[in-house]
This record gives sequence, C-alpha cells and structure tokens, in this order.
Amino acid sequence: MGMLFQDGKQFKSRIRASYSSVAKCLQIKTFQDEHHYSVSFKNKFVTAAMIARHFEAIIKDHPKMKMREIQRRCASEMHVNVTIDCCFRAKKITNEKMAGNNKEKHNKNGCSKGDSRLPSSF
Repeated sequence: MGMLFQDGKQFKSRIRASYSSVAKCLQIKTFQDEHHYSVSFKNKFVTAAMIARHFEAIIKDHPKMKMREIQRRCASEMHVNVTIDCCFRAKKITNEKMAGNNKEKHNKNGCSKGDSRLPSSF
C-alpha cells in the first residue's frame, strides 16, 4: 500500500473494518487509498547503532564525513530527524569497528604488540 500515517487517528480515518463471526476474520468495509498527510520525521526508536549499520559503507568510504552530512542523509534517506550527538555516536561505532578489523588483520599477518616494523639490525 505504501501509506505512511502519523498516528492511529489517521489510520482509523482511512480504513474501516469489522469482525465477521461467519467468516471468523476481520473484513474491511471501506478503504480510502488517497491521503494528503505530511511525512512525519519523529521516530524515537532510531538509535546510533541503526544509523551506523545503515551508513556503514558510506562512513568507511568517507571517514572524515561531517556530522551535519550524516544528519542530512538521515533526513533524506531514512526520513527521521536525529541529533548531532546521535550522528557522532554512529560514526564512533563505525570507526571503532573499522579499527577492530584493522587490528585483527594486523594480528593475522603475524605481527604482535612487541614486533617493530624496522629490522632488528637498525
């Protein structure tokens, strides 16, 4: 259907249904397909982890991306308004994940904390 409702009142005004005891199911009596409500950008369930997951590849490709850019992309792609702090935490989560992956790759190559990059003869 692709309809977006701000609250339950808008949903109730668009669809009318009643329970049929004969069919033992909910039957739709009226359904209005067109609506002219504005998109709601208030979503309290968006977390920094969700933003980090959604923009992980973009943040990895552009590690110096500004918080305002992440905030703008959240508004345009996810249709939610988020704070700069939430964007900061999302970027921090992604950067920590990248740093952890780099440490694992470094350890797999046979390097340890005590190893130096220069040969011991220097």
